[in-house]
Amino acid sequence: MTHTPPPHPGTRRDAPARAGTQPFPEPTRTPRLLLRPAGAPTSSVDGAWFPWTSNITSELHDLISALAPRLGSVARIAFEWNAVSSAQRRIDDVDGIEITGPIPGQPANLMYLFGENNTRIALTLVDPHTDPDRAYEIMRTVADAPGDH
Repeated sequence: MTHTPPPHPGTRRDAPARAGTQPFPEPTRTPRLLLRPAGAPTSSVDGAWFPWTSNITSELHDLISALAPRLGSVARIAFEWNAVSSAQRRIDDVDGIEITGPIPGQPANLMYLFGENNTRIALTLVDPHTDPDRAYEIMRTVADAPGDH
């Protein structure tokens, strides 16, 4: 018998939402995302994301939707945005998400997503031009790493 935990508040797909706010509609394209198992030993990195394009901001709604069951509503995203993604981003003020640069000491390939309830997910970003087999190896290494690395 499987048990499906109840959704975090504000993350149910049928929950009413203001236009443009979370929860976002179902993803338009499934994110290539691999997370450490729930309950895994604490680590500074929670998983890896292999975006489909170099304009990662255009994929943020889909990523946020995929992370909602574990993170809840996203309040802030900290990352070293490149000029193209920054100019083409599709997270607007009405989304209720603060988009910031990296926090001090944050590696350039690490994205922090902060939830409204003091939750955080750290994702290693795999360059979208990486060979898919190699990208999967990287994602498995990140997700399977024991403890803090």
